[in-house]
Amino acid sequence: MRSAISTPESADQPSTAAGELTVTPEAALALHTALQDGNGSDDAGRAIRISLDTSNRMRLSVSDVWEGDRKVVFDGRVILVAEPEVADALAGRTLAVQTEGGRSSFTLRPTRDA
Repeated sequence: MRSAISTPESADQPSTAAGELTVTPEAALALHTALQDGNGSDDAGRAIRISLDTSNRMRLSVSDVWEGDRKVVFDGRVILVAEPEVADALAGRTLAVQTEGGRSSFTLRPTRDA
């Protein structure tokens, strides 16, 4: 079953599937790291949820994985989830990490054609 969210097949290339949210390898690794506790273990039943607020700004929060969620799997675990309506609204965008002045943040940008 295809999802409206896509993730890299390999650690060095982002997915470029048309009509999906693309997650760069750097963003996938950052999400994966954020889900691990200080001991390097993680709770496989939780993921980062991407949502949009009333002004269509992206929000990220730790959440349970809900039935019907669209999922991104990285390194064998679900790292990012979205409700189908949110995933569809984010189609054609790329979730990336931007580093500026020693600080990193997640950004959404239009997906570039390969």
